[in-house]
Amino acid sequence: MANRSRRPVYGLVVLLLVILTSTAAFAQREKVAVFVQAAAAVPTADLESVKNYAMQQCSVVAGVNVCSQGEMMQAQRLTDTYVGNGVTVEGVQRLANALDANHLVVMRLIRWETTISYKPERSLLLLGATSFLDSSLQIILGPLGLLFGIEKEATASVFVMVFDAAGNLEFTTTATFEDRPLLSLLTADPLEAAKGAIDSALYQVAVTL
Repeated sequence: MANRSRRPVYGLVVLLLVILTSTAAFAQREKVAVFVQAAAAVPTADLESVKNYAMQQCSVVAGVNVCSQGEMMQAQRLTDTYVGNGVTVEGVQRLANALDANHLVVMRLIRWETTISYKPERSLLLLGATSFLDSSLQIILGPLGLLFGIEKEATASVFVMVFDAAGNLEFTTTATFEDRPLLSLLTADPLEAAKGAIDSALYQVAVTL
């Protein structure tokens, strides 16, 4: 009976040890502030989505603690230092100190565009595939063949700078991603292209952090 009564206690002790170990490991991870800016014409709603995505992915890819947007806004107000087109060494130091951050990652969206082109070979492919159908169906599918040849391509580029807490520029990189899905005319989106560019850049940045 005594052994049975001790089992829940042992289980609770093991659970507490696991929680404490996980908490200690989480606390030891470096803290990073991720600033996202638009140096291109990016819709406000999309920019907010990109900011949230960059912060989440930085935590996942680099395995670091990421400052919240609220913390970064408060730190900028308290230090009267704002990350714009440029930031001084002293500014980085003040922000890093206010945030207790080991690194500052500044991401600038430098390209955000959508282009539409026509690929006649794709139209000919569909028209050729329907050539064996009767003429009435060919007349109906003819316009679809033209639409099938229209391709929409969304492209986004991001320029990334990584600073340490002392204000030193540790790393820079640029990444570009093209979103060109199968039904691109309907689904190609610069936001998805931006996410792809951020993922590509973060895999490089993770080596530095």
